[in-house]
Amino acid sequence: MNHPYKSELLVNLKAHYHDRGWRSITYFDAKRDEILFVLPETDDVTKVLNNLYAVLGTLPEIDHPKERVVISFCYESGDSYCSRLINPNKQDEINLALIGYRPERRIRPEELQELQ
Repeated sequence: MNHPYKSELLVNLKAHYHDRGWRSITYFDAKRDEILFVLPETDDVTKVLNNLYAVLGTLPEIDHPKERVVISFCYESGDSYCSRLINPNKQDEINLALIGYRPERRIRPEELQELQ
């Protein structure tokens, strides 16, 4: 398992959100480190994002070294994409200090297609 912390976090988040009909997609490559939840249009992405830290506080402890991970949410169309960076690394802190914010990301519809 290349990313034990992120993998266990994903399992814990999926268990928490299990009855909502959300889809999850992972991008655990070197630059993105992302867990993306795709929500139906009937859910409020902003409300879900604002509640993320409260949800994280209820999850079981993870017994692996912390890893940088972006937890994000959007609709099936890719609209309303929003994210939170968890466990930032030194480069994230440098970027934040230099430009004052984390660069934004846009979701392309093809990124949301089911992998075959």
